[in-house]
Amino acid sequence: MRSILTIGISLLTLGMTTGVTRAEPLDVKPGLWETTTTIEKKRAQQPTNLDRLTPEQRAKVEAKLEHQVKRETHTRKACLSEAKIQSGEAFTGNAHRGACDHTFETQTSQDLVAAVECRGANKMVGTVKMHADDPEHMSGIVEMTYGPADRMQLYSRSVIESRWIRSDCGVASGSEVSGHAMQ
Repeated sequence: MRSILTIGISLLTLGMTTGVTRAEPLDVKPGLWETTTTIEKKRAQQPTNLDRLTPEQRAKVEAKLEHQVKRETHTRKACLSEAKIQSGEAFTGNAHRGACDHTFETQTSQDLVAAVECRGANKMVGTVKMHADDPEHMSGIVEMTYGPADRMQLYSRSVIESRWIRSDCGVASGSEVSGHAMQ
């Protein structure tokens, strides 16, 4: 299950692919961007029998479920190219070996909303929502459900804050530009 989450989080930061031409790219500058992503992961479906419990029992179960929620924050720098901004791949990424598709629902200079679906062993469904606050600042939310419906599914919600640093991406190094952020 951890490998599904690892792949899923990588896809969230790298994104998914599109065969659809974007109507209008987000109005953001190409170059080096710093992105802070706060991720919350938990079970996708909560127990359905909570209403049968006493208030005290329910409080204990809900407290235990809340304790199982995993939260992590990552800050990374990555180069965002003009070509990837124009295609939308900077925000929705590549096809992950053809297993993932997405459909743009909104495509304006300020907002991008895409539905994402990945098939196969790493099944995922969800949405990517990005907003260009201005050409040097973006924010977004990515919500994904991982795993087949007949097994325990996991849900993640990522809150993204990005800021443009400079037009020159410089030499890619592990400390300067990470492959696990917007590309």
